[in-house]
Amino acid sequence: MKNRFVVLAVGIIILLSGCASLAGVFGVASESYVEEQLQSVRDEFQSQISDTQGGVSANRSALSAYADTARQLEELIESIRNTVETTDELKRLADVLEQRFENLPVETIRQLVTILAEYLEGK
Repeated sequence: MKNRFVVLAVGIIILLSGCASLAGVFGVASESYVEEQLQSVRDEFQSQISDTQGGVSANRSALSAYADTARQLEELIESIRNTVETTDELKRLADVLEQRFENLPVETIRQLVTILAEYLEGK
């Protein structure tokens, strides 16, 4: 019985001492142990916040790049649209010119070709 009492007393002393090294084993923690654990949680939380902020910054950069690409694509589409309109107009003018050439005498067409050739040589 005496041995039991001694073992129990030693156990109670260890539990009440708040030894940080035994805190996890017996469920008793000292103030310093709690502070260490809180600091560890704070550090981990801060690390996660930093990682998240880095991810947000990377996403913002990617979104900015996508917005620039979208703007460039819109400009390209508009340029293509203008080119198509100009090409269609030139086709219509070519049809009108062809119809007018049909009514011109061959000699007049030859003179026009000569004038155009001289003009182009001067350029």
